[in-house]
Amino acid sequence: MPQRPARPRVDETAGDLGSLVRLGLADPPPEPAPPPAHELPDAAQSGMERANEARLQAALSESGVSKGGRDEHVIDVLARLDPADVDAVAAWLKQKKDKDETGPKK
Repeated sequence: MPQRPARPRVDETAGDLGSLVRLGLADPPPEPAPPPAHELPDAAQSGMERANEARLQAALSESGVSKGGRDEHVIDVLARLDPADVDAVAAWLKQKKDKDETGPKK
C-alpha cells in the first residue's frame, strides 16, 4: 500500500510579520539605510566647497604640511564643512606653524 504524503500542518494562530504589524501586535521592521550618496565630480561641487578647498590647500601649503595618500580625501570632506569651521582649521594650521617656528630647535 503506497503512503500518501502527509498534509502540512498549519497553525491558525500564527501570522506573518505584516499581519502582526497591522494588528498592532508587533513593531514594523526598521527601514534599511539608504545607499551612500555618490561623490560629486569636481565640476558639480558648489562654489562654497571650492572656496573652502582652496582655503585649506593654501593653509596646508603655508604651514609646510606635505600631503599624503588620504589627505586629498580628507580635504574634500573638510571642504563640505561650514566656512567658519574651515577658517578655524586653517587658523589651527597657521597657529601650528607659528608655534613650530618659535619653538626650540633641535
